[in-house]
Amino acid sequence: SVWDRQRPPPAAAAMAPAPQRPAHVSPEVLAQVCEFDEGELKWVPAKEPSAAVAVKLAKAVSGKRCLVVGEREVPLADVRAVAALSPKLLTLQVKGQGHMGLRCDDGPSMEAFVKELVSNKADYERFEQYDQSSVQSYFQYYAKLANQQNMLQDSVRTSLYQEAILSNPSDFTGATVMDVGAGSGILSFFSCQAGAAVVYAVEASSAAETVRTLAAANTMNLRGAEVRVVNKPLETIGEEVPEKVDCIVSEPIGTFLFNERMIETYICARDRFLKPGGKLFPNVGNLCIAPFSDAVLHGEQAGKNSFWNNTSFYGLDLTAAAPRSRREHLTQPVVDYINPECLVSEYITTRFDFMTCTLESLQNIEIPFTFAVGQPCLVHGIAGWFDAVFEGSDSVVTLSTAPWCPGTHWYQIRFLLETPLAVNAGQILEGTLKMEANSLQSYYIKIHMGIQGTGITSSAERIDLKDPEYRFFTSTNTYVPPGTQGAFGQQAQAVDGSAVGGPAAYGQAMAGQVYPQQAQQGQEFRPAKAEPPAGAPPMQLLKEATSGSATRTSQQQQRPAHQGSASRCTTRSRSAKREVR
Repeated sequence: SVWDRQRPPPAAAAMAPAPQRPAHVSPEVLAQVCEFDEGELKWVPAKEPSAAVAVKLAKAVSGKRCLVVGEREVPLADVRAVAALSPKLLTLQVKGQGHMGLRCDDGPSMEAFVKELVSNKADYERFEQYDQSSVQSYFQYYAKLANQQNMLQDSVRTSLYQEAILSNPSDFTGATVMDVGAGSGILSFFSCQAGAAVVYAVEASSAAETVRTLAAANTMNLRGAEVRVVNKPLETIGEEVPEKVDCIVSEPIGTFLFNERMIETYICARDRFLKPGGKLFPNVGNLCIAPFSDAVLHGEQAGKNSFWNNTSFYGLDLTAAAPRSRREHLTQPVVDYINPECLVSEYITTRFDFMTCTLESLQNIEIPFTFAVGQPCLVHGIAGWFDAVFEGSDSVVTLSTAPWCPGTHWYQIRFLLETPLAVNAGQILEGTLKMEANSLQSYYIKIHMGIQGTGITSSAERIDLKDPEYRFFTSTNTYVPPGTQGAFGQQAQAVDGSAVGGPAAYGQAMAGQVYPQQAQQGQEFRPAKAEPPAGAPPMQLLKEATSGSATRTSQQQQRPAHQGSASRCTTRSRSAKREVR
């Protein structure tokens, strides 16, 4: 929960490790290390090592990909250029070491090795792989102050990032910090206020000029820290950042955690610039999923093909296109706030450790799931949200976007099944959610699920994470969480139908209900009408929120109170396809 910074996941919420792709065996070659003789103007065998050595790609102890040349490990992030001068001669430019040649008499083996090396190195040059129109739109979007303003006005996001940084002085005092995707520079400035000596504010869009402007205007507020603005994509930085940094801060998070694929840039920054033992803020992302039942939502999406049911449109029958229109709407991810009562099972959590996960592991993500459904219902799909965790040296802060937490500009997300599954109480849903990275800076998602032991299945074959329906702004039926005003002026409703506001009101509405972890204690689970969803915060946590206090791990000070509906209803919606986070 947002209100308890150090709450462990409920016992009912399964914690799964981040899925990894199957181990891949990289080709290995036996090669002679060469150096360039400027007098002879040719590559000649190096004096050390004088004999041929094994050359391969491997994973270092730190988990980072590296090039192994004999006994020497070269971080792949430090390999600046690769050139095959002939089928048997490869040259490399390595940061801090200059040029290196590798000669191998086995041409086919060398060709396979070069192909593998270039493929792995491309992970550190991501923007060259993406659709260029997508990249251009991406940076144009973030260059606009209106969009930076909307992110800043997400008070949950901004206040918790501030808390995470300021409550960990041991990690920032006197430190050299890098802010990846600095935007307006807010995280750079928080780092300065936490005691950083130097901050590299890396921002590829023209918003970098705003960072310079604000840094110059706030000299007295930045405690004498130096803010060095780097107006380039992280992947192309060279001598602009000549040193390793103590800490990297970033807000690389998109819808369903991974949309926009900014987390990959964050990992590139880790591999290239973070000192051994350095800190990432955030250092963990928890991806949470649960099945949901919402006939109104499914009906809305399925019914959007009504135009194509026209049998006389200027003398034409359009109904042949109606099935395709229906499929298109049902394969759109739906972004809005989720009523916790729609969740019909405990959620599961997959942990992604940003300190150790690799670029390769994020290209294809597979999350198997098993859910015990506690009530008879139609399951219409899978709901998702995430937590960003900041595990600092002095305190731990969690930014949660769960349905029972104060709303953020990320909302929550739902993936619909074209054909809902009718499930009885006690039956088990099992299946897999797969994510495949694409060149549009996002993912295609495929979901397959069925009722265990029945052969009854349903699926969503291709969901484009970058093409959502922002339902919070398009439907009057959307759920409005406590403390939030709807886009159409509707207010959150209490159990008795009266308008309520704020996290405390949610706790009051749920007070006295039985938390469904009793099922784990051998008792029969019988959901009550107003019972919170399985996996929701315990009653004592909700009651604690009623007091209006914010609990931190350090217990030294309270987090700034979450602002009310006036601020949250102004947070952004990146509703255009290219702009969704």
